[in-house]
Amino acid sequence: MSRSRAQVLAFRAAALLAVLSAIATGAIMAISNTRRTPEAHREALVDAGVRARMRVRPRMIVAQGDGGGAEPIGTVIPPADEVSWPPPLLNPEAHLRTAWDLSMGRPGAREVLFSFDDGPNPGTTDRLLRMLEQAQIHAVFFVCGWRMEAEEPLRTRARNILRDTAAAGHIIGNHTVHHRVLPQLTAAQIAYEIDHNADLIEEVLGERPHLMRPPYGAYNEDVRRHIVALHNELWLWSIDPHDYLVVGDSETVAQRVILGIANHAGGTVLLHDTHAWSVNAVPKILRWLHDTNRERQEQGRPVYEILDAPRYLEGARTRLPMIHAAEAQAQAQTRTRDAGHEPVDASVEPTAPPAMAVYDAGAPDPIDP
Repeated sequence: MSRSRAQVLAFRAAALLAVLSAIATGAIMAISNTRRTPEAHREALVDAGVRARMRVRPRMIVAQGDGGGAEPIGTVIPPADEVSWPPPLLNPEAHLRTAWDLSMGRPGAREVLFSFDDGPNPGTTDRLLRMLEQAQIHAVFFVCGWRMEAEEPLRTRARNILRDTAAAGHIIGNHTVHHRVLPQLTAAQIAYEIDHNADLIEEVLGERPHLMRPPYGAYNEDVRRHIVALHNELWLWSIDPHDYLVVGDSETVAQRVILGIANHAGGTVLLHDTHAWSVNAVPKILRWLHDTNRERQEQGRPVYEILDAPRYLEGARTRLPMIHAAEAQAQAQTRTRDAGHEPVDASVEPTAPPAMAVYDAGAPDPIDP
């Protein structure tokens, strides 16, 4: 037998051992699963959801030994674009302007993050989950906890939907218990709305949320301080179709989202999974993205990409130097004005809150068809 053939056989033997080991491990896990308590089964579902969000795909590697044979080295996690959750804070001081800017994502990258507020709501959230699963999309769900401590049967149904949402690989964010306007509350009431909602999420999923979105984006110093104390990421949005104002009109909701995506070259989409018309708008938006990407590919132009939260937030990190430069420029302008001199030119500000009529600097035109 030639040396090269011996190496090939050794390599195949190592690969076969790896496969047999994986099968044995799976069999052991299957046996152990049959003995799980309901609590352990719930924890396994949550753990599966965390792994799905991390998108970790270990693989075995082998190398040629001194004797010419193939020797297994171990397993590695491919770097590529895999991002663990939760990531290091982008906005540790929870500044509102920084949060608006970060929600726009990587400059000019045509990256889209879908986020849904106010659920989990039986009849709409569960239907949306099936749509997202079919499209292989992971979104962020900013949930309100009141349903999870309501009277039965809503309590159990809402908790089951939240469990299904996390197990499907979506990120769960904090949207307070009762969706109240936080700046109208006392500091103690603000703490209750945020902390108790995190308690409810942890009670169902076994983990506390990393992302915090105040209802209506309403914010004051007490809200900021509490988010900072929790080491949460303040996450807002850059595309708002005001879907709660166009009752029953999924076409208008879809067109507003499409216009926002085109204007801003991507961004964080805000929808409400409690409205049937908003859920019905999702397939229309996805169909537009599919058709538009096909045309852009044919024309050799960059396409839009729908990202999960870990990858989207990591991309938004590249916007931080622009944000910090704009902040430094604004501070210099303030110092100059306070000194009684003419203000410096601050017209090169890279981003702005979505309520203002601007578009992403990475897009060549206000509307990128």
